[in-house]
Amino acid sequence: KLGPGTDGNIMSDIMNLIDFYVENDIVEKSVVGTKKVEKKVPADEEGGEEKTITVEEPVYESAYPITAMGLQCIDEKVAELCYRQFVVSSFTDQSPNAARYEASKATFGGILGLTAEKMEEIGSNIGGMVYDNYITQSMSTKGALDQQDMMFLANIQGKLGISAENGEQMMLDTQKKIISEEASALLDAGSPTPEQIKAFREKCNSMGLDLETDVGLSKSRLVSMFSMEITPGIDSGDITIESAEQLQEIQESLGLSEEEGEEVIATLIQERANGVLADVVGCMLRGMDAVAVESMEVLVQYAAFVDGDLGFEVEESNANKAYNMFENKDWSGVDEEEVERQKALLKKALGVSA
Repeated sequence: KLGPGTDGNIMSDIMNLIDFYVENDIVEKSVVGTKKVEKKVPADEEGGEEKTITVEEPVYESAYPITAMGLQCIDEKVAELCYRQFVVSSFTDQSPNAARYEASKATFGGILGLTAEKMEEIGSNIGGMVYDNYITQSMSTKGALDQQDMMFLANIQGKLGISAENGEQMMLDTQKKIISEEASALLDAGSPTPEQIKAFREKCNSMGLDLETDVGLSKSRLVSMFSMEITPGIDSGDITIESAEQLQEIQESLGLSEEEGEEVIATLIQERANGVLADVVGCMLRGMDAVAVESMEVLVQYAAFVDGDLGFEVEESNANKAYNMFENKDWSGVDEEEVERQKALLKKALGVSA
């Protein structure tokens, strides 16, 4: 029987089969090429330096003239199950025989009648589960893989006979899956804070993952993330027209084009400005001049992003009244050039004639 409850004697039985096969020279080895390897050569004299030389060594290919599948003792499905069981057992074995089991995987697969490609496929399938479990656990506790994790995964790769290319792909696939789940948890749970969005996109960037193609976020979600991250800063005045580099960094980090970023900012500014203008007019009607002036100060911040062109249609009387209130507010401590800049922006935004 096969599986977790397999009798421990099966490994010794398999090793007996392998030993019999090898000791009777049934495996046919042929030279199919050469490879260059570096070897260390002892110093010629005492106290001298050890030398490293490059030599060519033959590359052998093994053929198995007698196989379990060839003799029709088992079919391919059973052969794959037997090989999978042997690989799993050799991988989890902690006894002194572990190294011997590991070194015998290819021989046992050949005796069963499996190709090298099929053996690597089985090893990759097992490795995929191991990678998934290990990386998920590691990233949930540390947030990212460190050098110790990479060494462990490299060891797994060797034990399971996984190629470097397949090992790298499995690691990338698992990371993508974890980050995609993290993205869903972040964006589906409600309204994430700008700090949470920033931390998430920077994490993806540090892992070399593209938010759209690797993580699977739609363009509309990326646009929404950009808006959610910059909106509080624009409202508070922390992000201004002078923050071009900061805005560009966020936009590029999310994989948005310059045009897409500009469109988000323009839409955001227009929506916010329309709301502030309504507040200004409402406050003036209720005689709340001081509050109206405060709202106009915010309006000037928004106007700066679009050089004052907010597309407002304001009644001339309201526009003139608002501008006069703003012009006559207390400008103590404000540089004269800055005063004129703000006045010009509000005048253009409200459509006040010169």
